[in-house]
Formats: sequence, C-alpha cells, structure tokens
Amino acid sequence: MFKFFDLKQSLREVIRLAFPITTSFLAIGIMGVIDTIIVGNYNTDQLAYIGIANSIFILLFTFPIGLLQGVLIKSSQKYGARKFASTGKIYNEGRKYALLLSIVFTIIGINGRSILELLGQNPDMVENGGKVLNVFSFSIPFILIYANANFFLQSIKRPQVAMYAALVANVLNIAVNPVLVYGKFGFPELGAVGSATSTLIVRIFLALFMLYYIRRMKAKPKVNKHFGLDRSYPTWWSDSRNTRRLGYGVAIMSISANGSYAAVSTFAGWLGQQSMAVFVILINISSLVFMICFSISQATSIVVANAYGRRDKDGIICAACAGFLVMLTALLCLETALYNFPNQTIGIFTDDPVVLASVRGLIWFLMIEIMVDSLPLVIIGSLNGRSDVLYPTSFQAFAFLVVRISTCYLLTFTFGLGLKGLILGLMSGGATSFLLNISRFIYLTRRDRREGLR
Repeated sequence: MFKFFDLKQSLREVIRLAFPITTSFLAIGIMGVIDTIIVGNYNTDQLAYIGIANSIFILLFTFPIGLLQGVLIKSSQKYGARKFASTGKIYNEGRKYALLLSIVFTIIGINGRSILELLGQNPDMVENGGKVLNVFSFSIPFILIYANANFFLQSIKRPQVAMYAALVANVLNIAVNPVLVYGKFGFPELGAVGSATSTLIVRIFLALFMLYYIRRMKAKPKVNKHFGLDRSYPTWWSDSRNTRRLGYGVAIMSISANGSYAAVSTFAGWLGQQSMAVFVILINISSLVFMICFSISQATSIVVANAYGRRDKDGIICAACAGFLVMLTALLCLETALYNFPNQTIGIFTDDPVVLASVRGLIWFLMIEIMVDSLPLVIIGSLNGRSDVLYPTSFQAFAFLVVRISTCYLLTFTFGLGLKGLILGLMSGGATSFLLNISRFIYLTRRDRREGLR
C-alpha cells in the first residue's frame, strides 16, 4: 500500500502542474469575456454575429484539440518511463497530425455561411455571422500548433511556458481588440469582424511564442538530444497510431459534453427568454469552475501517466488521490465564495432584478450541480493517464447524451420543474459519469494488484 510520503509527493506534483495550467486556461477564457464586453458595448447586433459564429467555432477547434490530447498522455508516459527522447518524437508526430487537422477543419470553417444556412439562421446572421466565422477559422492552424506544443511542454513539466504566453496574449488582446472594433488610430471600423481579427492575431502570437521556445530548446545540443526534438520519421503515421487512438476517445468525450449542453440550452430556450437568461448565467458560472477543475484533471492525468510509464501501481493511486484532494479543495473554496458573495458573482452578468432573484433562488442547486459535474473529471483524467480510453468514452457518451438529456427533458417538461429540472438533469449526467468511471478505476486498481499493470 502507498505511504503518506508518496501521497504528499503526488500532491506536490499535481499542484505544481495545476497552477500554471489553470492560469493559462483562465487567461484564454478571460480573452473571450473581454471580446464579449468590447463588442457588446459597441453594438448589440455585432454581439449577436460574434455569438453565433462562436457557437460553431467552439466545435471546430475543441474537437481537433481533443484529437491531439493523445500527445499529452503518451508523452507524459514516456517521460515517466524516463524515455525522454521519445517525447520529442511524439511532439513531431503531433505537429504533422495538427497540420492535417488544420487543413480539414479550416476548410469546414471557411464555409461558415453554408453552415449557418443549414442551421436555419436568417440572411443577416448568415451573411455577417459567416464573415466572423471565416476569420475565426483561419486561426485554427495556430490554435493547434499552440495546443500540440503546449501538450508536449506540459508532459515534460514545463507548463509555465503556456501560462506566460497566455498572460502576454491577454495584454495584446486588450490593446488590439478595441482598435479594430471601433476603428481607432486610422484603422477601419470592423465591429465583430475586428474582434475576430484581433483573436486571430493573438492566436498567431501564441503559436509563434511556443514555436520560438521550442526552437530555443533545439538550439541547445544537450537539450535537443535529451528530448529527441530532431527525431522525425517518414513512418510517423503508423508510429503514432496509439497516440491518435487516445485522442479519439478524448475528442468524443468533448463532443458528448458540448452536445449535451447544446441540447439542454435548447430546452432552456423553450422555457422562454427570461428562463434562458437565467440559464445562461448559471452555465457561465458553472463553466468557469469547470475550466479550473478541467485544468486540475489535466495535471492529474500527467502525474498518473508518469506513474503508468514507470509501471508504478501505487504511484497511479497516489496521483489519482492527490488530484481528487486538490479538486475537492478547489471546489470547496470556490463554492464558499459563491455562497458568501452571490450578488457580486451574479451581478457581473446582469442588473435585471427579476433575473437576479431567479438565479439567487437556484444558488443551492447550482452549487450541488457544480460539485457533481466536476468530480468525475479527475477520475477520467486518471483513467486517460493510464491509456484507458474506451470505457471512459463510452461512459461519458451514455451519461451525457442519454442520461443527462433525457432526464433534463423529463424533469423539466413532463414533471413541470422548469429550470430546477434542467439543473437536476445536469446533475444526473455528472453523477452517472462519476459512478461509472470510479467503478472502472476501482476495477483496474484491483486488477493491477492481482495481475500487474498491462
């Protein structure tokens, strides 16, 4: 059985990784909030254009990022096994894979008008939302370059690089965005297209920042040789088969989560504009906490992958327990703040007294939903870290696309619970995911004891 010292060491590793990963995630998220504030204060119609474009674009970049997630898992395992030169080889394979994904998803994105037409949007939204989506789509290659480099650097315990890049990118975005939206200093007034152009510029900067850092690593002969940054072979496609397989599962899990939220948001829209406004605020608060918890899950996945790579059964358990403790602590702190300062939190999003009162009336339901929905993440991260993807993927698809959506519909409309039904339905998906994935983790732990790691 693992010792307290081992758990303490795992806690230290998870926290050391979680802080910069969380900071970079939040910095990227804040950029989106700033874009919304600037465009929203400029013109409501322009805000609608960027909103409809974003709803499509989220799928166009989160899915390929999920496909690249195998780079993080596989490279972390090699790092744990002290096969450091293999991490650079995996990075180079990911770079080529990212190029292929960029071509496919950029081509899809630049046909934004056709996509919006298929979704039944009115001509004005098709025309102007399509222009914004086109600009967004040209940033996909740079997002994937950044993600692949970030996954590699996280796997070799250098997550602070992306953190610094994201913080500088925020400053750049705050400087450039209003200039292009409002047309200052002689630049044309572009509105939502200007905001999208600013986002493109920022994403180009993020990609170049990461490439520059890795280029500096390659310029140092010892570092270059240690991490195998020159290792690249014509057989990269067949060599990266297992890495891609891990990414397929993560991408499907991402689609399951986003798909379920899209369906539940549609249900909220059926309840009317006020209910939709309340639901949007609840989901925004939940998403912010979810982003922090996902970062902790990613840090946990890296530490578990390190332990799996060195074939350390106790290390896997320690890493998973450490991640769970860190996430539980973060959730308790965040929910305590939400409970004690509800008006300040909710007031960021609206000053409508009716909406504010409705959100306050649901605050306890929201706090429980956040807890139930976030805890499965660390278990899934632990399973992915040991290359277990098939079962967690199946569990997530069932929990989110079947249990969550059907329960939300039944509680909201059949039983007439309204918004409470939606939140309880969201909980049911998270609870199902947690029970299924923790059962899988316990089963694998017991099997490791009997048969050893596979």
